[in-house]
Amino acid sequence: MLIYGKEIRERIKKDISAQTLNNPMKMVIIQVGEDEASQSYIRGIQKFAVESGVKVEIISFPAETSEDQVINTINKLNSDPGITGIMLQTPLPDHLSTSRLVNTIDYTKDVEGIHNYNLGKLISRQDGVKPSTPQAVITLLKENNIPIKGQKVTIIGRSMTVGGPLSVMMTAENGTVTLCHSKTRNLKKETLNADILVAAMGQKHFITPDMVTEDVVIMDVGTNFDETGSMFGDVHDEAKSKAKIASAVPGGIGVITVAELFNNLRFLSKSN
Repeated sequence: MLIYGKEIRERIKKDISAQTLNNPMKMVIIQVGEDEASQSYIRGIQKFAVESGVKVEIISFPAETSEDQVINTINKLNSDPGITGIMLQTPLPDHLSTSRLVNTIDYTKDVEGIHNYNLGKLISRQDGVKPSTPQAVITLLKENNIPIKGQKVTIIGRSMTVGGPLSVMMTAENGTVTLCHSKTRNLKKETLNADILVAAMGQKHFITPDMVTEDVVIMDVGTNFDETGSMFGDVHDEAKSKAKIASAVPGGIGVITVAELFNNLRFLSKSN
């Protein structure tokens, strides 16, 4: 059975719209280069912003932009009291350090929750902004009454925006977490052992039917595009058909991720 995130998104959007009436918010997105998945995500953010009444500004740089140029822009945004949150769209061109740029953002304006300070609060289980995609995964599970406590959770992908934070958040929910990556031996054994399988590698149809059981719950975080512009997840459709429950792509984790980003913006607006 496929599950979707539209109803959850609409409920969050309604809450954001109500708050915006009395507490205007503004988010600035910094984009360097043009990545198709990034463009799709930004379009989703812009659409949500228009529908909820939140101001969003996009600052676009060509791919060859220097790190110092981006840092100078971030510093100006940090000092602007009219800006509630700042987001650095990834992936970045290879010559730029994601870690350095993210940690240049004022942690009180880090709308993605991936500044080292905010990740530290996440690890120590303090209140704060939580990375939006991992939070979207947990929200989708909970809204569909899928238990995490005591479940064997296998996460494939250890990025700083998804896999890494999600492993911490799933542990906080009392899941038993296995974090897999490109150096994991016998990956198929790990996926077959999962009660909940989270695919976050960024590789189209990487998870095939032989890698999953009929009792597994699949959370497909993948956003991949072919030459026609069609979107695909990291999990093959036949694997999803075999599973007990699987998130749709498109229409699943992605639409909630955008909503959770605005939830973070709301948290920042209340904190500052």
